[in-house]
Amino acid sequence: MKSTATSIGVRFAACLILVVGVSASALASCADSLSAMAKTTAITVQPIESEQDSQPYVKHPANSSIVGLWHVEFKVNGQTIQEAYQLWNAGGTEVHNPKVDPRGGTVCLGVWTQSGQTYTLAHRVWNYDTTGDFLGTIHLSETLTLGNTGNTMKGSFTSAFYDPTGHFANKVTGNVTGRRISVP
Repeated sequence: MKSTATSIGVRFAACLILVVGVSASALASCADSLSAMAKTTAITVQPIESEQDSQPYVKHPANSSIVGLWHVEFKVNGQTIQEAYQLWNAGGTEVHNPKVDPRGGTVCLGVWTQSGQTYTLAHRVWNYDTTGDFLGTIHLSETLTLGNTGNTMKGSFTSAFYDPTGHFANKVTGNVTGRRISVP
Protein backbone atom coordinates (compact mmCIF):
# COMPACT_ATOMS: atom_id res chain seq x y z
CA MET A 1 0.00 0.00 0.00
CA LYS A 2 2.66 2.44 -1.01
CA SER A 3 1.56 5.87 -2.17
CA THR A 4 3.03 7.34 -5.33
CA ALA A 5 2.98 10.80 -3.74
CA THR A 6 4.60 10.36 -0.33
CA SER A 7 2.70 7.96 1.90
CA ILE A 8 -0.54 6.16 2.49
CA GLY A 9 -1.45 9.07 4.73
CA VAL A 10 -1.35 11.44 1.77
CA ARG A 11 -3.62 9.11 -0.21
CA PHE A 12 -5.93 8.94 2.75
CA ALA A 13 -5.99 12.74 2.96
CA ALA A 14 -6.74 12.98 -0.75
CA CYS A 15 -9.61 10.54 -0.30
CA LEU A 16 -10.96 12.51 2.62
CA ILE A 17 -11.13 15.66 0.48
CA LEU A 18 -13.22 13.83 -2.08
CA VAL A 19 -15.42 12.07 0.46
CA VAL A 20 -15.90 14.63 3.22
CA GLY A 21 -14.12 17.80 2.11
CA VAL A 22 -11.36 17.86 4.73
CA SER A 23 -7.97 19.43 4.01
CA ALA A 24 -5.44 17.33 2.07
CA SER A 25 -3.02 17.72 4.94
CA ALA A 26 -5.17 15.75 7.38
CA LEU A 27 -3.32 12.46 7.52
CA ALA A 28 -0.77 11.69 10.19
CA SER A 29 -2.48 9.45 12.70
CA CYS A 30 -4.14 6.07 12.67
CA ALA A 31 -7.71 7.36 12.24
CA ASP A 32 -6.57 9.88 9.63
CA SER A 33 -5.85 6.98 7.32
CA LEU A 34 -9.56 6.16 7.39
CA SER A 35 -10.34 9.52 5.83
CA ALA A 36 -7.54 9.53 3.30
CA MET A 37 -8.06 5.95 2.22
CA ALA A 38 -11.77 6.61 1.77
CA LYS A 39 -10.78 8.84 -1.16
CA THR A 40 -8.30 6.40 -2.67
CA THR A 41 -9.53 3.94 -5.25
CA ALA A 42 -6.21 2.10 -5.75
CA ILE A 43 -6.17 0.16 -2.48
CA THR A 44 -5.06 -3.46 -2.48
CA VAL A 45 -6.08 -5.52 0.52
CA GLN A 46 -7.08 -9.11 1.12
CA PRO A 47 -10.68 -9.45 2.33
CA ILE A 48 -11.24 -10.91 5.76
CA GLU A 49 -13.11 -14.18 5.47
CA SER A 50 -16.25 -14.15 7.58
CA GLU A 51 -18.68 -16.70 8.87
CA GLN A 52 -21.64 -17.42 6.66
CA ASP A 53 -23.93 -14.41 6.46
CA SER A 54 -26.92 -16.68 7.08
CA GLN A 55 -25.69 -17.37 10.60
CA PRO A 56 -26.89 -14.85 13.19
CA TYR A 57 -24.33 -12.68 14.92
CA VAL A 58 -24.76 -13.62 18.58
CA LYS A 59 -22.45 -14.37 21.43
CA HIS A 60 -21.30 -17.98 21.57
CA PRO A 61 -20.60 -19.59 24.95
CA ALA A 62 -17.23 -20.96 23.76
CA ASN A 63 -15.79 -17.52 22.91
CA SER A 64 -18.24 -14.93 24.19
CA SER A 65 -15.85 -12.03 24.81
CA ILE A 66 -14.33 -9.50 22.44
CA VAL A 67 -11.12 -9.57 24.52
CA GLY A 68 -8.20 -10.58 22.32
CA LEU A 69 -6.34 -9.68 19.14
CA TRP A 70 -8.30 -8.98 15.93
CA HIS A 71 -7.55 -8.30 12.26
CA VAL A 72 -10.14 -5.75 11.14
CA GLU A 73 -11.20 -3.96 7.96
CA PHE A 74 -13.00 -0.64 7.69
CA LYS A 75 -15.16 -0.17 4.58
CA VAL A 76 -16.95 2.81 3.08
CA ASN A 77 -19.46 2.05 0.32
CA GLY A 78 -17.99 -1.46 0.02
CA GLN A 79 -14.39 -0.19 -0.48
CA THR A 80 -11.83 -1.20 2.15
CA ILE A 81 -10.24 2.01 3.41
CA GLN A 82 -8.13 0.57 6.22
CA GLU A 83 -6.86 -2.67 7.72
CA ALA A 84 -5.71 -2.77 11.32
CA TYR A 85 -4.87 -4.96 14.25
CA GLN A 86 -6.96 -4.21 17.32
CA LEU A 87 -6.19 -5.48 20.79
CA TRP A 88 -9.25 -5.45 23.07
CA ASN A 89 -8.18 -5.71 26.73
CA ALA A 90 -10.20 -7.16 29.62
CA GLY A 91 -9.96 -3.84 31.50
CA GLY A 92 -12.03 -2.04 28.84
CA THR A 93 -9.19 -0.49 26.83
CA GLU A 94 -8.28 -1.00 23.16
CA VAL A 95 -5.11 -0.55 21.09
CA HIS A 96 -5.43 0.11 17.34
CA ASN A 97 -2.47 -0.42 14.99
CA PRO A 98 -3.45 0.35 11.36
CA LYS A 99 -1.65 -0.67 8.18
CA VAL A 100 -0.29 2.80 7.35
CA ASP A 101 3.10 4.49 7.05
CA PRO A 102 4.44 4.50 10.64
CA ARG A 103 5.97 7.96 10.20
CA GLY A 104 2.43 9.36 10.39
CA GLY A 105 1.67 7.79 13.76
CA THR A 106 0.18 4.34 13.87
CA VAL A 107 -0.77 3.28 17.38
CA CYS A 108 -3.96 4.71 18.84
CA LEU A 109 -5.93 4.03 22.01
CA GLY A 110 -9.57 3.65 22.95
CA VAL A 111 -12.02 2.47 25.60
CA TRP A 112 -14.94 0.09 25.23
CA THR A 113 -18.07 -1.13 26.98
CA GLN A 114 -20.38 -4.08 26.54
CA SER A 115 -24.15 -3.98 26.75
CA GLY A 116 -25.74 -7.35 26.14
CA GLN A 117 -24.32 -8.62 22.86
CA THR A 118 -23.17 -5.20 21.64
CA TYR A 119 -19.68 -3.72 22.08
CA THR A 120 -19.17 0.03 21.78
CA LEU A 121 -15.75 1.62 21.27
CA ALA A 122 -14.75 5.27 21.87
CA HIS A 123 -11.38 6.01 20.30
CA ARG A 124 -9.63 9.41 20.34
CA VAL A 125 -6.78 10.54 18.10
CA TRP A 126 -4.58 13.64 18.03
CA ASN A 127 -4.47 14.56 14.35
CA TYR A 128 -1.21 15.87 12.81
CA ASP A 129 0.00 16.26 9.25
CA THR A 130 3.35 14.85 8.11
CA THR A 131 5.13 18.14 8.88
CA GLY A 132 4.01 18.04 12.53
CA ASP A 133 1.23 20.66 12.32
CA PHE A 134 -1.70 19.99 14.66
CA LEU A 135 -4.92 19.58 12.65
CA GLY A 136 -7.33 18.79 15.49
CA THR A 137 -8.78 15.55 16.80
CA ILE A 138 -10.57 12.54 15.42
CA HIS A 139 -13.25 10.66 17.31
CA LEU A 140 -13.55 7.09 16.03
CA SER A 141 -16.50 5.10 17.34
CA GLU A 142 -17.48 1.52 16.60
CA THR A 143 -20.56 -0.54 17.44
CA LEU A 144 -19.91 -4.27 17.04
CA THR A 145 -21.46 -7.68 17.53
CA LEU A 146 -19.57 -10.98 17.72
CA GLY A 147 -20.30 -13.77 15.25
CA ASN A 148 -21.88 -17.01 16.41
CA THR A 149 -18.53 -18.68 17.22
CA GLY A 150 -17.02 -15.55 18.78
CA ASN A 151 -14.22 -15.55 16.20
CA THR A 152 -15.63 -12.89 13.88
CA MET A 153 -17.21 -9.50 14.44
CA LYS A 154 -19.08 -6.97 12.39
CA GLY A 155 -20.67 -3.61 12.87
CA SER A 156 -20.41 0.05 11.99
CA PHE A 157 -17.96 2.91 12.54
CA THR A 158 -18.02 6.68 12.49
CA SER A 159 -14.88 8.79 12.26
CA ALA A 160 -15.66 12.41 13.19
CA PHE A 161 -13.08 15.13 12.51
CA TYR A 162 -12.67 18.25 14.65
CA ASP A 163 -10.49 21.27 13.89
CA PRO A 164 -7.80 22.53 16.32
CA THR A 165 -10.38 24.69 18.14
CA GLY A 166 -12.62 21.68 18.74
CA HIS A 167 -15.30 22.51 16.18
CA PHE A 168 -16.79 19.66 14.16
CA ALA A 169 -15.53 19.56 10.56
CA ASN A 170 -16.72 16.34 8.88
CA LYS A 171 -17.31 12.65 9.37
CA VAL A 172 -16.87 9.33 7.56
CA THR A 173 -19.15 6.36 8.28
CA GLY A 174 -18.96 2.76 7.20
CA ASN A 175 -18.78 -0.87 8.22
CA VAL A 176 -16.26 -2.88 10.23
CA THR A 177 -15.55 -6.60 9.96
CA GLY A 178 -12.99 -8.57 11.91
CA ARG A 179 -11.50 -11.98 12.51
CA ARG A 180 -9.98 -13.08 15.80
CA ILE A 181 -6.25 -13.94 15.72
CA SER A 182 -5.58 -17.08 17.75
CA VAL A 183 -2.51 -19.06 18.69
CA PRO A 184 -2.13 -21.90 16.15
